[in-house]
Amino acid sequence: MEKRKTNRIFKKLEVKFITRSENTAITSNLSETGIFIGTKRGVDSGRILNIKLNLPNAQSLALKGKVVRKMNLMTGQAGEAESGMGIQLISPPHDYIDYVHSLLH
Repeated sequence: MEKRKTNRIFKKLEVKFITRSENTAITSNLSETGIFIGTKRGVDSGRILNIKLNLPNAQSLALKGKVVRKMNLMTGQAGEAESGMGIQLISPPHDYIDYVHSLLH
């Protein structure tokens, strides 16, 4: 059963987030309310992260989000799912919403 209320856009963009150190990863999809970050260095659900999203035009956006899902793959499962974490954005900035809308058209 699909829980998402907004459409996802498959887009690979570089993101940075800090756990114990700064991590660089790649998004696999975006929506108005969230992003999925493909990474093996995900953090547990419930954690709040500050995220820097690097757009193709060399602009970057500061986002804040809550980890709502963490997925870890075991060796040998490649292709079945993606390691990473689903992030529910907290008050996404207008620049981010505008960027997502630009990808829909």
